[in-house]
Amino acid sequence: MKVKISDKKELASGIWQMDVSGDFPYTEVQPGQFVHIQVGDGHDHVLRRPISIAEVNPEQSRLTIVFRIVGEGTEWLAQQSVGNVLDVIGPLGNGFKSVKNARSLIVGGGIGIPPLYELAKRLKVEGNKVDIFLGFRRGDEVFWKERFAKFGNVQLYTEDGALGTKGFVTSGIEARLIENPKLWDYVYACGPRGMLKAVQELIMDLPVGGGVSLEERMACGVGACYGCTCETTAEESKRICVDGPVFDWREVKL
Repeated sequence: MKVKISDKKELASGIWQMDVSGDFPYTEVQPGQFVHIQVGDGHDHVLRRPISIAEVNPEQSRLTIVFRIVGEGTEWLAQQSVGNVLDVIGPLGNGFKSVKNARSLIVGGGIGIPPLYELAKRLKVEGNKVDIFLGFRRGDEVFWKERFAKFGNVQLYTEDGALGTKGFVTSGIEARLIENPKLWDYVYACGPRGMLKAVQELIMDLPVGGGVSLEERMACGVGACYGCTCETTAEESKRICVDGPVFDWREVKL
C-alpha cells in the first residue's frame, strides 16, 4: 500500500521520526507491530526494511515511525522528503497485549524505545499505573522522555551520566524489586538483547506477565524465509517476524 510522508524530524544524531498518512488499516495496529518498507523502486534493494510502529492515530489517519540510520536502506529512508510516497506492508507481526487496571512496568533501551510508546498510551487509557524506565548510551541520544511522561512515571538512565541516573535501567529495576518483589503485575520491554536478558533474569521467578519484543534483521517479513529466528525454552525455533516480535518472557531464550 502507498502512504505519504506528512512530517519528519531528526530526534538525535542519526535518529529520525517520520509521520506517514494514507490508506492504511490504522485500527488494526497492535502496539509493537511493524511495517515493511520498500527501499527505492525495489530493484537496487530487493529486501524491504522492517520499522517498528511507534504510534498510530486512526482519527487523523497518521502512523509514526522512529528509526536509526544503520545502513543504506535507512539512509535512503532518512533522505526522503515530506510529500514523498512510500510503499509499505503492514501492520505485521504479533504485538503487545495491553491489560486493564494493573501496575505495569515498561523498559526501553535506545532505539527499542519507540515500539513501546503506543503501548504506554494504551495502558494509561486502560487504567494502569505505569512505571517507565528508559535507557540510553549518552545524554545527547535521549528523546521522547517528555512524551512518555504523559502516561506514567519516567525514570531515565544514561551510561555516561549526562542526563538522569548514570548506569543501566536494570540497576533501578533491581532496587525496586528488592523493596517489593510484587510491585509490578506486568513487565514489557524492547531494546538491546543484553538489556532484555538482564530484565528476564530479574523477573523470571516472579509472578508477572507481559512480554518482550525482539529485534532482528529480516528478509521477507512474512515468515516464508526463516531468516529471523530465535530459540525458545521448548527447544524449537520461532520466527520473529510472524511468531513475534513480541513473545512471552518465559517462551524465549535470550
